[in-house]
Amino acid sequence: MKLAVLGDVHGNLRALEAVLTDAKANSVDQILFLGDLVFMGLDPQLCFDLLMEQKPFVLVKGNTDANLEKISSYIANTPFEKHMLKLMKYTSIRMNESAKKKLADFVPTKRLELEQLSILCCHGTPYTDSEGIQANQPLQPALAKSIAEEKVNVIFSGHTHIPADFQRDGIRFINPGAVGYSFDGDIRASYALVTIEGESLRCQHRRLEYDIKRYAMEVEHAMEGFVLFERLLYALQNGRPIRQ
Repeated sequence: MKLAVLGDVHGNLRALEAVLTDAKANSVDQILFLGDLVFMGLDPQLCFDLLMEQKPFVLVKGNTDANLEKISSYIANTPFEKHMLKLMKYTSIRMNESAKKKLADFVPTKRLELEQLSILCCHGTPYTDSEGIQANQPLQPALAKSIAEEKVNVIFSGHTHIPADFQRDGIRFINPGAVGYSFDGDIRASYALVTIEGESLRCQHRRLEYDIKRYAMEVEHAMEGFVLFERLLYALQNGRPIRQ
């Protein structure tokens, strides 16, 4: 079985198109999506529609996907919070009600039994969508204990925007990196091409070119109305999060 594992699209249609074209060329059987589909990008509805056309096997909700459900209760006191609320509304306005309802129904985690492997899919960790699992950082003892109790072979997670593939306490952790914008110094789109045969799993992180310069120009233009797109522009150009 061949899987395309991807996440952190963040409304970047060109990058998503590049990833899905490559996945199709590699004859994947299923697509597993790990969250953060629409927010912090210019084409939320188009990204939603394109992903749904693929009929993904897994649809996990990311922390920024949940932003659209918080608009009515979000209290903006600081300048940053006011800019955040404005961007949340921007994303919401650019999506139809049916899409927002389906997005709200994405699951926080998904367990799979594929071939002879038990797999857990999540956005950040299995227990929160706002913290990531890092290859260069040990798990907190409580988190390590909880994950061990899941009794899975593999965990697919996103959120960090950094591709990873490592073993810890007998569990394999795979992060496909970000489709929309990366934090590992490589500005290309990233996803994981995973092949499972029995108990064997092979993972190849794929990095793909797309018209980043054109998208960056469009983002720069949008910054006139949305200050937080400065963060997106910096990541598109540098492959790193902006330092505040």
